[in-house]
Amino acid sequence: MHVYGFPHQDLRAARKVIESALSICMEEAKESDDVDPAYYFRWYIPDGSCVQIRSNYGASLRQGGNPPKAWHPGYGVLVFVHGPARESITERLHQSVPDLSFLEKKETM
Repeated sequence: MHVYGFPHQDLRAARKVIESALSICMEEAKESDDVDPAYYFRWYIPDGSCVQIRSNYGASLRQGGNPPKAWHPGYGVLVFVHGPARESITERLHQSVPDLSFLEKKETM
């Protein structure tokens, strides 16, 4: 999985630029069924590639510790790209989204 970050906290703006760069339409999804669930955006092909845009806050994206810390301080929105064709997706992101920073490569969540 490749992890990217935007320096802002605007999920909808991130969605717009990612959709434009990749010529895709992302769906809104909920993190949980809690009273105040976190939402995120995703696009995926069954048994294929997946792109997710998530806020870099909330219990699901924080590392352990007391208090929990954001994965990448300074980045309000994280973009996760994984699946078998991620190289073509990451190449288009590098070419088309100049304010998106590569942060790390890691095992799939």
